Amino acid sequence: MAAGVLSSEILYLPRLNLQTSLVFILAFLLAWLYLKRPRNRPPYPAGWWPVLGHLLALGRAPHLKLTAWRRQYGDVFTVRIGMEDVVVLNGYAAVKDALVDRSELFASRPTNYIFDLITGFGKGVGSARWGKPFKQKKKFVSTVLRTLGVKEGLGSMEGKIREETGCLCAKG
Repeated sequence: MAAGVLSSEILYLPRLNLQTSLVFILAFLLAWLYLKRPRNRPPYPAGWWPVLGHLLALGRAPHLKLTAWRRQYGDVFTVRIGMEDVVVLNGYAAVKDALVDRSELFASRPTNYIFDLITGFGKGVGSARWGKPFKQKKKFVSTVLRTLGVKEGLGSMEGKIREETGCLCAKG
């Protein structure tokens, strides 16, 4: 009887090891695919943690660490904040190149999954991605607000709001 129990344990162990090995390999491949950085990103500072990113390296004075990384990596580099990659721009030339010369590339909002879920995945003006649909929605909203009497600049509602605010402050 002891030999029967022993032989079934011997037959069961390799199967368990094979399953464990497959799970380990699958977890390793998924982690590697998720954590590898894209090739078209600016350089990374070394020493980021998988979930925290560079948050521990930034410390209590992040501006000093970012300045040190600027000296080491140049005006454009990538920092991992949590699970997101953030491209840091330093200097007038880099910021002007990104926000003025290549404004179409940087015009859209970052993806916010919870906000998109609440608002209907970009159906409103506040959560829409940059492009033709956004421009059409913005034009429609501006036209509707203008017809309702909301104006920009002189003749806007600002004067009426200031007057009402003054009345409320005088009564309070």
